[in-house]
Amino acid sequence: MDSMMKSLAWDGTVPNRNPSNEVLSMFDEAVIVAIPGDLHLTEPGLPNHRAAERVVEEINQCIRPDFVQFIGDNVQDATEEQLHLFDELRGRLSMPHFALVGDHDVKDDPEASGFRAHVGPTYGSTSLRGFRFIRLDTQQARPLGISAGQIDWFRAEVDAAIAAGERVVIFQHNFPYQIWETFDGPGIDDWRAIVQTRRITAIVCGHTHYGQVVNDGRNACVATRSIGDPEGGPAGYTLAVLRGDDLAIAFRSIEDQGPIAMVLHPRESILATAPSHVVRGLDRIVVRAWSTSALEQVRARVDAGPWILLEAAGKEWSAPLDGGRLSKGEHDLHVEVRDQDGGLATQTIRFVVDSTGRYTAVPRAEPRVEQTAFC
Repeated sequence: MDSMMKSLAWDGTVPNRNPSNEVLSMFDEAVIVAIPGDLHLTEPGLPNHRAAERVVEEINQCIRPDFVQFIGDNVQDATEEQLHLFDELRGRLSMPHFALVGDHDVKDDPEASGFRAHVGPTYGSTSLRGFRFIRLDTQQARPLGISAGQIDWFRAEVDAAIAAGERVVIFQHNFPYQIWETFDGPGIDDWRAIVQTRRITAIVCGHTHYGQVVNDGRNACVATRSIGDPEGGPAGYTLAVLRGDDLAIAFRSIEDQGPIAMVLHPRESILATAPSHVVRGLDRIVVRAWSTSALEQVRARVDAGPWILLEAAGKEWSAPLDGGRLSKGEHDLHVEVRDQDGGLATQTIRFVVDSTGRYTAVPRAEPRVEQTAFC
């Protein structure tokens, strides 16, 4: 496994990969992905470059994910100098990484020749622990479009993943629910047909500059806040944890300090798209935490109830959750993580309880975004 994983990290040479499936591992544990926001790199030493360096450093030293997914708009103008700057940054990562094409990555270069020379193919997929991670190129037409050839490949890839019992996660630059922008162009109707007629675990995007999660009643769609020209808060990266039917998403800004806490189970209500994402009775609280020092305590409580201590179970912390004692509807789960250096991390999510197991997702977006300076 180690040699296979290392072979996917950038080593200063142009990767020789094609859109075929790349199998990383078959081990049954959570998949962790770090997703830096749009970088918009221009020159070294500028605020966005320094923020990106800090993100890479924390990912290497603390998170150590299975892979890093750059979400597009890696550079601002697609010049050789900017692409070399991106090469240098991603070359610092100590784990595999992939990069998407954004509109700025193909400025004055509609064939993405610069991106291909530095990074490799513009779309592809990776299988890892029961998931098929599909990377799409949504810049095959401007301002948005997917070629017929890529659509055929995408459809076949999703169907092959489902036939193999894999859950599908899609990475693409353009966010389907970007405000003040039309998500339409060549191939987009076919894209919609695919994602609305197959079960997709998540669609993770960039492009917006602001961060948002949209549950459209069928799919959970995530927009990662940018590193270059961020809106709605400081620059940073999205952290995703996936295992089986569990999906957890959190944003970590460059201003955040200390440990990180993420509720892996139960699933947060904004991400719940199926009855299997609802607490029905006896269940468990599962938390994943990261820190540069040893963890001292993880505790949780539901609504205003008493705090309970979670027990370490491998890389996670867990405790029983008696859903049968909770009323039907949404409930708050509060989590606190403390490390030996006195650092404290908190997270609060809302989750759904229904003893009958019936559930239909109601479309909604968090946070509500009505204005942007970039469209």
